[in-house]
Amino acid sequence: PLTATISAPNKVYDGNTTATPTFTITGGLVGLETVTATGTATFNSKDVLTANLVTANSNVLADGTNGGLASNYSLVTGQTVAASITTAPLTAAIIGTPTKVYDSTTAATLATANYSLTGFVLGEGGDVTVTQAAGTYNSKDVVTATSVSATLAPTDFASTTTLLSNYVLPTAASGAGTITAAPLTATISAPNKVYDGNT
Repeated sequence: PLTATISAPNKVYDGNTTATPTFTITGGLVGLETVTATGTATFNSKDVLTANLVTANSNVLADGTNGGLASNYSLVTGQTVAASITTAPLTAAIIGTPTKVYDSTTAATLATANYSLTGFVLGEGGDVTVTQAAGTYNSKDVVTATSVSATLAPTDFASTTTLLSNYVLPTAASGAGTITAAPLTATISAPNKVYDGNT
């Protein structure tokens, strides 16, 4: 029987508990013989806030040097090591080209549908919404207003199923936007004239 330790790198959140262990044989080898070990391991949780331990759950020995035959040795599993899962980054964009009628300000009003979020693990993020309604045009004028930006805070995100603590929430979003010309109304005055044969 051999003894071994494992090490495992931290990983970015990917929605599963899979870990990547490295096995180091620490005892039990005969003379100068060596063998190598590879295997699988899992985190104790898939989530950032609760993942803190990796446990080996399988291993395979391979022949080494100096006559070290894997078939002459055995290695039990269950080795543990501290490791963590870090947050995955999200990116936000403004979509749908929000527009407004010219009002001499750069204030933009945004809806949930004006935001697009990318970077979620497959199967997550479908119910995440951005509730920040205030945005800013790059110009107050019709001809030069071409984009909208918004500053985002953690409180601007909502979800009923996706754990947002597994992600780095974006702090800004931007995209195309337009301002349309404000309609005017007018009256006219016209003097009387002497008959001249035309209108």
